[in-house]
Amino acid sequence: MRQLFSFSPSGQLGLVLSLLTLSFLLLMILSPKTAYANGRATLVSSQEQGPYRIDVSIIPGRAVLFNTHISILIRSLADETIITQASVSVSATGPEGATDLGPIPALNSFTLQFFEMDLAFDMVGNWVVTVDVDSEMGQESIQMNLDVREGGRNINWVTVSALVVGVIAMGIFIWGRVGSRSNKTAD
Repeated sequence: MRQLFSFSPSGQLGLVLSLLTLSFLLLMILSPKTAYANGRATLVSSQEQGPYRIDVSIIPGRAVLFNTHISILIRSLADETIITQASVSVSATGPEGATDLGPIPALNSFTLQFFEMDLAFDMVGNWVVTVDVDSEMGQESIQMNLDVREGGRNINWVTVSALVVGVIAMGIFIWGRVGSRSNKTAD
Protein backbone atom coordinates (compact mmCIF):
# COMPACT_ATOMS: atom_id res chain seq x y z
CA MET A 1 0.00 0.00 0.00
CA ARG A 2 1.29 3.42 -0.99
CA GLN A 3 1.82 6.10 1.69
CA LEU A 4 0.03 9.33 0.92
CA PHE A 5 1.93 11.60 3.28
CA SER A 6 5.51 10.46 3.43
CA PHE A 7 7.51 13.67 3.73
CA SER A 8 11.22 14.04 3.35
CA PRO A 9 13.01 16.26 5.90
CA SER A 10 12.91 19.21 3.45
CA GLY A 11 9.20 18.61 2.83
CA GLN A 12 8.53 18.54 6.56
CA LEU A 13 10.40 21.80 6.99
CA GLY A 14 8.28 23.39 4.27
CA LEU A 15 5.11 22.17 5.94
CA VAL A 16 6.20 23.47 9.34
CA LEU A 17 7.17 26.86 7.88
CA SER A 18 3.85 27.09 6.03
CA LEU A 19 1.89 26.27 9.18
CA LEU A 20 3.88 28.78 11.24
CA THR A 21 3.34 31.50 8.64
CA LEU A 22 -0.38 30.76 8.47
CA SER A 23 -0.63 30.75 12.28
CA PHE A 24 1.20 34.07 12.48
CA LEU A 25 -1.07 35.65 9.87
CA LEU A 26 -4.20 34.44 11.65
CA LEU A 27 -2.88 35.72 14.96
CA MET A 28 -2.22 39.15 13.45
CA ILE A 29 -5.67 39.30 11.88
CA LEU A 30 -7.58 38.07 14.92
CA SER A 31 -5.72 40.11 17.54
CA PRO A 32 -7.25 43.39 18.69
CA LYS A 33 -6.07 46.48 16.83
CA THR A 34 -6.14 48.67 19.95
CA ALA A 35 -5.26 47.82 23.51
CA TYR A 36 -8.02 48.79 25.93
CA ALA A 37 -7.88 49.11 29.70
CA ASN A 38 -10.43 46.34 30.20
CA GLY A 39 -9.95 43.90 27.34
CA ARG A 40 -11.82 45.00 24.26
CA ALA A 41 -14.26 47.29 26.04
CA THR A 42 -15.27 50.51 24.30
CA LEU A 43 -15.29 53.74 26.32
CA VAL A 44 -18.75 55.30 25.94
CA SER A 45 -18.64 57.96 28.64
CA SER A 46 -16.00 59.79 30.68
CA GLN A 47 -17.46 62.35 33.07
CA GLU A 48 -16.18 64.39 35.98
CA GLN A 49 -18.71 64.61 38.77
CA GLY A 50 -17.95 65.82 42.30
CA PRO A 51 -14.59 64.34 43.40
CA TYR A 52 -14.68 61.60 40.72
CA ARG A 53 -13.85 60.92 37.11
CA ILE A 54 -16.16 58.10 36.06
CA ASP A 55 -15.29 56.15 32.91
CA VAL A 56 -17.95 53.80 31.56
CA SER A 57 -17.08 51.17 28.94
CA ILE A 58 -19.17 48.49 27.26
CA ILE A 59 -18.68 45.14 25.59
CA PRO A 60 -19.52 44.63 22.72
CA GLY A 61 -18.47 47.91 21.09
CA ARG A 62 -22.06 49.15 21.02
CA ALA A 63 -25.04 48.55 23.29
CA VAL A 64 -27.06 45.55 22.11
CA LEU A 65 -30.22 43.76 23.17
CA PHE A 66 -30.15 41.27 26.03
CA ASN A 67 -26.42 41.27 26.84
CA THR A 68 -24.36 44.42 27.22
CA HIS A 69 -21.48 44.24 29.69
CA ILE A 70 -20.83 47.48 31.62
CA SER A 71 -17.41 48.23 33.10
CA ILE A 72 -16.88 51.28 35.31
CA LEU A 73 -13.53 52.79 36.30
CA ILE A 74 -13.65 55.45 39.03
CA ARG A 75 -10.75 57.81 39.74
CA SER A 76 -10.21 60.58 42.22
CA LEU A 77 -9.98 63.96 40.50
CA ALA A 78 -7.55 65.16 43.17
CA ASP A 79 -4.74 62.69 42.50
CA GLU A 80 -5.97 60.27 39.76
CA THR A 81 -5.92 57.28 42.13
CA ILE A 82 -8.29 54.49 41.23
CA ILE A 83 -11.17 54.05 43.67
CA THR A 84 -11.66 50.40 44.64
CA GLN A 85 -13.72 50.82 47.82
CA ALA A 86 -17.15 52.05 46.73
CA SER A 87 -20.74 51.04 46.30
CA VAL A 88 -21.66 51.33 42.63
CA SER A 89 -25.04 50.64 41.01
CA VAL A 90 -26.42 51.04 37.52
CA SER A 91 -29.98 51.64 36.37
CA ALA A 92 -31.45 52.24 32.92
CA THR A 93 -34.67 53.70 31.57
CA GLY A 94 -35.60 52.82 28.01
CA PRO A 95 -38.05 53.93 25.37
CA GLU A 96 -41.79 53.66 25.93
CA GLY A 97 -42.78 50.03 26.46
CA ALA A 98 -39.33 48.94 27.67
CA THR A 99 -38.74 47.43 31.10
CA ASP A 100 -36.75 49.73 33.39
CA LEU A 101 -33.60 48.11 34.75
CA GLY A 102 -32.08 48.45 38.19
CA PRO A 103 -30.62 49.66 40.26
CA ILE A 104 -28.25 46.75 39.77
CA PRO A 105 -25.03 46.54 41.85
CA ALA A 106 -21.78 46.73 39.91
CA LEU A 107 -19.16 44.66 41.70
CA ASN A 108 -15.38 44.74 41.52
CA SER A 109 -14.84 41.20 42.77
CA PHE A 110 -13.21 40.00 39.54
CA THR A 111 -10.82 42.92 38.96
CA LEU A 112 -10.50 45.45 41.78
CA GLN A 113 -10.25 48.57 39.62
CA PHE A 114 -13.34 47.78 37.47
CA PHE A 115 -16.89 47.71 38.77
CA GLU A 116 -18.74 45.42 36.38
CA MET A 117 -22.23 44.14 35.59
CA ASP A 118 -24.50 43.19 32.68
CA LEU A 119 -27.54 45.04 31.41
CA ALA A 120 -30.24 43.06 29.62
CA PHE A 121 -31.85 45.74 27.45
CA ASP A 122 -35.17 44.44 26.14
CA MET A 123 -35.95 47.00 23.44
CA VAL A 124 -34.10 48.77 20.65
CA GLY A 125 -33.85 52.54 21.08
CA ASN A 126 -32.37 55.28 23.24
CA TRP A 127 -31.79 54.35 26.88
CA VAL A 128 -30.74 56.67 29.71
CA VAL A 129 -28.23 54.86 31.92
CA THR A 130 -27.50 56.17 35.42
CA VAL A 131 -24.38 55.22 37.39
CA ASP A 132 -24.48 55.90 41.15
CA VAL A 133 -21.21 55.96 43.13
CA ASP A 134 -20.99 56.10 46.90
CA SER A 135 -17.63 56.03 48.71
CA GLU A 136 -15.91 57.82 51.59
CA MET A 137 -15.36 60.71 49.13
CA GLY A 138 -19.11 61.23 48.71
CA GLN A 139 -22.13 60.18 46.70
CA GLU A 140 -22.48 61.18 43.04
CA SER A 141 -24.39 60.13 39.93
CA ILE A 142 -23.82 60.45 36.20
CA GLN A 143 -26.18 59.84 33.30
CA MET A 144 -25.48 58.93 29.72
CA ASN A 145 -27.48 57.96 26.65
CA LEU A 146 -26.93 54.61 24.97
CA ASP A 147 -28.37 53.78 21.57
CA VAL A 148 -29.33 50.12 21.93
CA ARG A 149 -29.41 48.06 18.73
CA GLU A 150 -29.94 44.47 17.74
CA GLY A 151 -26.71 42.52 17.96
CA GLY A 152 -25.14 39.40 16.56
CA ARG A 153 -25.36 40.19 12.87
CA ASN A 154 -21.91 41.67 12.35
CA ILE A 155 -19.65 39.55 10.18
CA ASN A 156 -15.98 40.40 10.16
CA TRP A 157 -15.34 39.94 6.45
CA VAL A 158 -11.59 40.47 6.80
CA THR A 159 -11.34 37.51 9.19
CA VAL A 160 -13.57 35.33 7.01
CA SER A 161 -11.47 36.22 3.93
CA ALA A 162 -8.22 35.45 5.74
CA LEU A 163 -9.52 32.07 6.84
CA VAL A 164 -10.66 31.24 3.30
CA VAL A 165 -7.27 32.25 1.86
CA GLY A 166 -5.51 30.17 4.53
CA VAL A 167 -7.61 27.10 3.78
CA ILE A 168 -7.04 27.50 0.03
CA ALA A 169 -3.27 27.93 0.59
CA MET A 170 -3.11 24.79 2.71
CA GLY A 171 -5.19 22.92 0.12
CA ILE A 172 -2.85 23.97 -2.69
CA PHE A 173 0.19 23.02 -0.60
CA ILE A 174 -1.20 19.58 0.24
CA TRP A 175 -2.44 19.03 -3.31
CA GLY A 176 1.05 19.85 -4.62
CA ARG A 177 2.61 17.37 -2.21
CA VAL A 178 0.15 14.60 -3.02
CA GLY A 179 0.43 15.32 -6.76
CA SER A 180 4.25 15.23 -6.71
CA ARG A 181 4.19 11.93 -4.79
CA SER A 182 1.83 10.28 -7.25
CA ASN A 183 3.94 11.50 -10.19
CA LYS A 184 7.08 9.97 -8.66
CA THR A 185 5.41 6.60 -8.07
CA ALA A 186 4.10 6.49 -11.65
CA ASP A 187 7.64 6.72 -13.08
